[in-house]
Amino acid sequence: MNTNRYLISDAEGSEDYTKTLQTYLSEYEMRESTDSLYAETASGNAVACLDVQAIPAMERGVGRYWYPHVLCTVVIAVDRTQTDASITGWNSLLEIPDTVGVASTSVIRNMLVMGALSYGLNPKDPNKQKALDFLEGLSQNGRFELENMEAPVLLCMDYEAAAWNQNGGNYEIIVPMEGTLSFRMGLLSDVPLTLEHGLDQALLSAGLPLVTGERPQGFPKDYRSTRMLEEEDYDWFLKIAGNSSSDLRRQVFHTRLYTTADLKEHILSAIFVIAAILLWKGTVSNRMIRRDVQQVVSVMGWLMVGWLLLRLFKYQLAQDTVLCRMCWYGYYVFQLALPVTLLYLTVILEKKEGERRLLHPLWLPFVVYVLSVLLVMTNDLHQLVFFFDPYGNWNSNYGYGFGYWIITGVSFLFFLLAIGKLIYNGRMSSHWGGKVFPIMFCAGLIAYVIAYILRVPLAWESDLTICICIFSILFLETVLQTGLIPVNTQYQKLFASAPIGLVLLDESGHTVLSSCGAPPVSQSIWKRLLMDIDHPLLRNHDIELHAVPIHGGMAVWQENLSTLNRIRQEIQDVQIRLEAANALLREEEAVKKRLLTVETKRTLFEHLDRDMERRIMSLTNLISELPEAENKRELTAYITLCLCHIKRRCNLFFLARQGESLLGDELGIYLDELIELARYAGLQMLIRCVQKEMIEIRRAARCYDFAFETISWALRTNASPLMGYLETERNCLVFRFLPGSDPGQWRFSEELMTTVSALNGQIVCKDLDDAVGICMTLPMGGENFG
Repeated sequence: MNTNRYLISDAEGSEDYTKTLQTYLSEYEMRESTDSLYAETASGNAVACLDVQAIPAMERGVGRYWYPHVLCTVVIAVDRTQTDASITGWNSLLEIPDTVGVASTSVIRNMLVMGALSYGLNPKDPNKQKALDFLEGLSQNGRFELENMEAPVLLCMDYEAAAWNQNGGNYEIIVPMEGTLSFRMGLLSDVPLTLEHGLDQALLSAGLPLVTGERPQGFPKDYRSTRMLEEEDYDWFLKIAGNSSSDLRRQVFHTRLYTTADLKEHILSAIFVIAAILLWKGTVSNRMIRRDVQQVVSVMGWLMVGWLLLRLFKYQLAQDTVLCRMCWYGYYVFQLALPVTLLYLTVILEKKEGERRLLHPLWLPFVVYVLSVLLVMTNDLHQLVFFFDPYGNWNSNYGYGFGYWIITGVSFLFFLLAIGKLIYNGRMSSHWGGKVFPIMFCAGLIAYVIAYILRVPLAWESDLTICICIFSILFLETVLQTGLIPVNTQYQKLFASAPIGLVLLDESGHTVLSSCGAPPVSQSIWKRLLMDIDHPLLRNHDIELHAVPIHGGMAVWQENLSTLNRIRQEIQDVQIRLEAANALLREEEAVKKRLLTVETKRTLFEHLDRDMERRIMSLTNLISELPEAENKRELTAYITLCLCHIKRRCNLFFLARQGESLLGDELGIYLDELIELARYAGLQMLIRCVQKEMIEIRRAARCYDFAFETISWALRTNASPLMGYLETERNCLVFRFLPGSDPGQWRFSEELMTTVSALNGQIVCKDLDDAVGICMTLPMGGENFG
């Protein structure tokens, strides 16, 4: 036997059929369905189902082989032990006082009964609304029930009623005279099946009618009013029978008017609510100021999404399995976590973001939550939370134990404590009217849960998970809107009126808030700012971007540099003009300097010419007299002396213009030079220069001129020997000469006398005891002009 392939019973009432088939399919092992018809067939299993299931599945590419074997017809089974009413067809049911029931509430059974009734009431143009109105008329008098096997009149399949009779029942099987539908039961497979011989006889022996129309004993003889569905009939049948469960609940029993009524609606509603929660959670991330609050609200959103996903998974399971019951218990993992998470949210709102928080106040709610979840998940062991018959219809018929009331009460306590803390934290808000809405949703949620526990029909017939999630989202949204949880919904208005171009970016570089007129920040600019956030980024010539890190991203603002650039350009233009003006001024200065230099030189040389003119003329005369002179040797020596004086005098002239001083030793050298030349001219003389310190240049020049003129007079008057002495007395420079003849007739040049007087000095002849001396006295101070 190939244990990888199974024989699955998917159609209700097909257990006897599959048990009979197992003998003739030796390669397949019988197993209960764990997944949908489509999934089981795609897995390579053979699935026992009805033609209304198999043919549409094959049209959609699920299953390639269909083997019909059993023909089943929707009939009316009348329990003659309970009623003797005369019933011939559908319309007879309206005339009897007895209750009419359907043996099951499964989706496929509702579809079969609805399709057969629609066809029977109007064979030419089957209409679902007529069938619904028919059943509604029965229901208004309380004579129509679903899943009531004890009703005197049952709408069922013919082979089911025949089996009841074989087990001791007394049911009259009536084929409605108005008409009814027959369906084929068979095997749907993705691979070819090889059935052993003798299957038809085995099916007849098991009390199942064959698709050929052959029926065992115990079945009605007249099936002329029945119609077997052909290929062209499935479209209108599915159109009529679709949504039968929801139609029966809403239009016949007038229940489930405001909630989901069948599996398809359950799934679609869960998907819609999940999408709404995820969308809401996405908007929260853009409205939250604090990251920690945003994370807690996000956790609450994921708790609701997880709860709904678990609910979706539970609806895909068989209702009587242990796994289905564990999923039911699993609801409380999410449901009980919501009040604890909300309480944690109110605790962190009392602290500043990033502030270290003590966790011990939350240990108690967390421990209670864990113990509550463990108590629910282990309910099969003690049934302290829910009590039910594990082998019965526990999905609907269950009660609440004292454990349920304890965990529910504690959960409500956490919830009320969280609400109280939220309202207390927002007590200073001026918008007290807005707090009415969170309180209303809170009260509505509590009232709904209490009504569901007490099984008030309106609440009991609704979907607990969907309703709690919707109430929770509405409650959280009103809390956000009223400011009980801080949000940044008003920040956009602030940014719209902000004069600075400010943009807030998240951690991924996406814009969260932007002020009016601020240019968008592209991903490339964001990355460049992120690389060096401490320095501004020049976006263009006139715009500079600055950024600072903030919690969860960065703030970027732009600085307009156009005014600064304009001022800088103006400064540059002024600088260029100033540089050009400075260049002109420098050039003018250079020209003036050159002119001044030339003028100074000219003036200097004119002054020098005036200063030397007399000496040069005197020298020229001496030179002209030299050829005719008798004492040529002495005259030549004197001419040389004059040349030396002119040379040294020119040197002293330039030194005076430079403002320099002259050492006494250097002046002594100049005087020694005059003495040496005077000796060649025949004058015996000696000059001693005691002054060794610096001498002001003009005084040194006067001393030199005084010595030259004294030597000149001495040569002319033959005043040999001549003695000279230069020294400093009482802050005066004193230059004395003692000639060898009477100096009383000596006359110094007018120029020398004038310059000496200008220096507050004087030249006098002093009568000594046995001689007459010449003395020039010059103060060490005096005016500085030559």
